[in-house]
Amino acid sequence: MFHGLPSEDPIDHLDEFDRLCDLTKINGVSEDAIKLRLFPMSLADKAHQWEKSLPHGTITTWDECKKAFLAKFFSTGRTAKLRDIQLHPANNETFAEAWERFKGYTSQCPHHGFNNESLLSTLYRGCLPRYREMLDTASNGNFLNQDVDDGWQLVENIATQMEAMEKSMIAPTGARPTTRSSQRN
Repeated sequence: MFHGLPSEDPIDHLDEFDRLCDLTKINGVSEDAIKLRLFPMSLADKAHQWEKSLPHGTITTWDECKKAFLAKFFSTGRTAKLRDIQLHPANNETFAEAWERFKGYTSQCPHHGFNNESLLSTLYRGCLPRYREMLDTASNGNFLNQDVDDGWQLVENIATQMEAMEKSMIAPTGARPTTRSSQRN
C-alpha cells in the first residue's frame, strides 16, 4: 500500500505494482484496463484521497496514470536534488558500475527534464579520463559527435563487455596462486 508519505518511494510502488499485475492475465481484457482498475486498491490515506479527487475520465491509460501519480508524489525537491547529482566515480569504480549507477540516477528521477543527448553528454563528461578515451577510441575519435542512439548502444555494449572481462579475471574462490615454494613440495 502506498500512503503518500514523504518517506515512501513512488517509483518502488509502481515497480512492485507492475510486477503484481504481470501475474494477472484475463482473456479479452487489456493490461491497461487491469492496472487502471487495480491501482486504486494499492493506495491508502493521502494517496487514496488524491486518486478519488481526479476528475472522472481524465486518466484513460496506464501511462497517464503513472505520470499523474509521479507528478503528485515524486516531489520537485527530490527531482531537483537528483538533478544536481554529478557522476563522480571513485577511482576504483569500473565502467560497468558507473554505468549502472548512472542508469539508477536517471530512473530514480523520471521527470528530470534532460533529453537523451544531454544525459549522454553528462555521462561522458563525468567518466574517468581512461573511460572517456575508450569511448572516443570506439567512436573513431569523438564520442559526442555520434548519433545519440548509437552512443547509448556503445556505452551499453562496452559496459557489458568490460563487466564480463572483469568477472573472468576474478580467481575462483579457494584458488591459490602457484608459488615456487608450493611447486617444490
